[in-house]
Amino acid sequence: MSTPYSVSLPSRPVARRAHAALRLAWTIAGAAAAVPALAQDQPAGEPEEIVVLGTYIKRPTQADAPSPLIIMSAEDIAASGASKISDVIGNLTINTGSQNNPDAFTQNQTTGTSNVNLRGLGVSSTLVLVNGRRQTQSAAATDRGENFVDTSALPPLIAFERVELLKDGATALYGSEAVAGVVNFVTRRAFDGFDLEASLQAVDGTPQQDVEISGLFGAATGDGRTHALVAFDHLDRSMLSTADRRLSTTTDDLSQAGMPGTFLIPTRPTNPVYGAVWAGAYDSNNNGIADFVEPQLGRPPVPGARPPLFADQNCTAIAARDRTVIPAIAVSVPTPLGPVPLGLCEFDFGSFYSLVPKEKRDSAYFELGRKMNGGLDGRVELSFARNDAERDNSPSFPFAAFPVVPATHPDNPYGTNVQFIGRPIGAGGSAVQTIHDSDTWRFAGSLTGALGREWVWDFGATYSENDFFVQAPDVLKDRFSNAIRGLGGEQCNPTTGTPGVAPCAYFNPFGTSLTGTGTPNTPALMTWLIGDESFDAKSDLATVEAYFTRQLGDLHGGAVGLAVGGQYRQEKLSYDYDANANRDNFMFLIGNPDFANSRNVEAAFVELSLPFLETLNLQVAARYENYGDGVDSTDPKVTLLWRPSLKLSVRASAGTSFRAPSLFQAFGTQTTLAQLIDPRVGAPQFFPVRTQPNPNGGPLQPESADVLNIGATYSPTTKLNLSLDYWSFDYSDVIVEQNPQALLNAAALGNPQALAQVIRDPTTGLLLRVDSYYQNASKLKTDGFDLSAAYTFALRGSGTLRVGTEGTYISSYDLDDPQAGHVDGAGKRNFANFGTSTPRWRANAFMNWHQQRNAVNVYVRYIDSYVDDEVQLGQGPASYRPIGSFTTVDAQYTLTLGRTNSPTLSFGAINLFGEDPPHVATNGGYDSKVADPRGRVLYAKAAFKF
Repeated sequence: MSTPYSVSLPSRPVARRAHAALRLAWTIAGAAAAVPALAQDQPAGEPEEIVVLGTYIKRPTQADAPSPLIIMSAEDIAASGASKISDVIGNLTINTGSQNNPDAFTQNQTTGTSNVNLRGLGVSSTLVLVNGRRQTQSAAATDRGENFVDTSALPPLIAFERVELLKDGATALYGSEAVAGVVNFVTRRAFDGFDLEASLQAVDGTPQQDVEISGLFGAATGDGRTHALVAFDHLDRSMLSTADRRLSTTTDDLSQAGMPGTFLIPTRPTNPVYGAVWAGAYDSNNNGIADFVEPQLGRPPVPGARPPLFADQNCTAIAARDRTVIPAIAVSVPTPLGPVPLGLCEFDFGSFYSLVPKEKRDSAYFELGRKMNGGLDGRVELSFARNDAERDNSPSFPFAAFPVVPATHPDNPYGTNVQFIGRPIGAGGSAVQTIHDSDTWRFAGSLTGALGREWVWDFGATYSENDFFVQAPDVLKDRFSNAIRGLGGEQCNPTTGTPGVAPCAYFNPFGTSLTGTGTPNTPALMTWLIGDESFDAKSDLATVEAYFTRQLGDLHGGAVGLAVGGQYRQEKLSYDYDANANRDNFMFLIGNPDFANSRNVEAAFVELSLPFLETLNLQVAARYENYGDGVDSTDPKVTLLWRPSLKLSVRASAGTSFRAPSLFQAFGTQTTLAQLIDPRVGAPQFFPVRTQPNPNGGPLQPESADVLNIGATYSPTTKLNLSLDYWSFDYSDVIVEQNPQALLNAAALGNPQALAQVIRDPTTGLLLRVDSYYQNASKLKTDGFDLSAAYTFALRGSGTLRVGTEGTYISSYDLDDPQAGHVDGAGKRNFANFGTSTPRWRANAFMNWHQQRNAVNVYVRYIDSYVDDEVQLGQGPASYRPIGSFTTVDAQYTLTLGRTNSPTLSFGAINLFGEDPPHVATNGGYDSKVADPRGRVLYAKAAFKF
């Protein structure tokens, strides 16, 4: 629904008072840089309409907002150097854990998207609006099954006049998802003219660059009753690969599955040389069965048993010429055949991935408004966004299972069946690409008017959809099964063919395929082995809504305001996988079933504004939403604003919020790839994780939250603004994917339910897959403080200097995780629970200087240190590794070439001093949910006004 908190400011004495009140309200947020533009004096007699998020009730003179707000104007966004919406959101100190970097290790599907994660409550717990109305969620889900509004698919950034952000729960007005707050993107509805912007941005010292062009056109008819707005944006982004800028160490990015790989041998090799080495290293019982697999046969475990691993015989030789091959060899036993290496032949995949994906983005926005007879005001909006993204990956994925290489294979030197721990392409391979394409459409229409002399009404309808396509290459199980038996190839008939005799061919998993001493894996064979897992996903949202407002009577502080309204939504989500994925026919990606479902949502709300005194206003609201199938919620909210003077404003709000299970969480299944530590082995490795609705549990219940905010703003002079807020979210029944690492840890301690969800190889006991369920976790409770201060200096020559700071301190982030138990998550990475990375402090300091045609903006951004809780089972907090703090400086200089409507040139740097993000001992080497990996980013921008 739209949010018309409108205030008409009349002649100068009243206008000055209202403007002062507005400055108090808006600095609540700590968005102090926005205040100069909003606090300019209004010419005498000229009214101004200001839309503020958080209420539907119009107040003619009371401009304060009782809820904590951030207002960022287009000028503020430009001054910060932000070129995309994810930059705007990512720089907010209240945003914790957004998934805006293309992390292939924790975000399998969502490359090319961006989202909001206020207070670390989840990327689906903040409601995103465009001009006060809902947008469909992205059809691509996070690895945890969360759907979210893709902020990269919104209208072009140039089209927005401002971004409004409500910092506490708002379900009482806006419904589900508004648990942590609401972000509203407001377009430039009164713009007249033509703006054209062109920019070039590049990561210093690398080939990566962004080339972007944006345009905005607005015009009104001669009678001023019709206004049109058109915006477009085109972005051409080249890739930044980890080969160009590697942040990880070799240890961070080692895979136990390489090519050449490793061979697991459960029983004694018949080759006498290898058999003797095997018996001495792995069979203390001298019974021909490896000690490590004895428990799989129902026998007592052998203390100190190690997996019976032989590194490929050619591992060391190939490592000497290819840096991606890493021999992790415990010992090389001398034999008549030469030294036999025991241990692993590992693969360093760290230089094959993307820090910035290759993207082509096109977006457009059209808006037409018309003031009609009878006081009617109509508006239609149409937007489209297309993003084609490519992300680099390693030359091939490892095998999730451990395929058996038969003793009859001509290249098998062991004389017995062995299991291959590896991948089809490793040494000598090059990066391959996964495709992530997204198309988003949105139509919105509204009509407002008056009903009699008392009521004002608003009716609106929106329809939006997102189509998301993902494609990734992987080895097909059935073809590999034939090829490892010598029956591979396009022309080979596995029923009538002879193993290894043309046109039938063997796949050679041994290093001899690379040295030229064994059967080669021809390009034709490899092309035949690899297929593309793909899916088409579609998300639809249709909304019809209406609300009515009026004044009821007068209290001592003014008229009582009433708003009532209702909303109907229809949500749809579908996933269509390829045929091989439907039958789980991929060696690493496994596969997924198709699904499609929909639901209807009905809602009604009421709001009252009660100005008991000129200085005291009480606002109460409540909303009921019904999702069907027993999923519904009634959520109240009370806000209080006390203004004992124009210098001081005190506010408080309390209420409840909720979020219904997403369609994906309620009905969908996905198989993702996660880096896990198998307690039976002890080294990190990627394994498939299949997440689905719990077959043993009932339907998911809606999440709910108790929300509290208490704050004050003090402005002793028009130049100084101070603000402090205490906030608290007590979040219950949070819907999460069971943490696979926590499941592994629980299974290792004998938990029967976890044991049933951990799938192991029946012969060796090695991990194959973890089955995870969506479920309502117990609780997440977080609280903390937001604070801000800003001061404006008047300089000679009509110049101004504004300095200030804003910060957020997280006092607690306590989680009750179904597997991990109670966790004090503040100041931790929260790897082994459902939380997100949570540094305690985030702060920004700024300096904005403007004099005539010159402007300089400098921002210092600080993220506190925290600790990494990714540890092996049995290790406690003492083993947590520190993750350092991260301080960067952004700077920008802008020159206006003339006077009115003159071109401007801007030159700037993000992370001016090229600070590397703090190292994290994980894939990629940094925390993608906290830090920007790019280093120093330089940019130039030209803006023209016509």
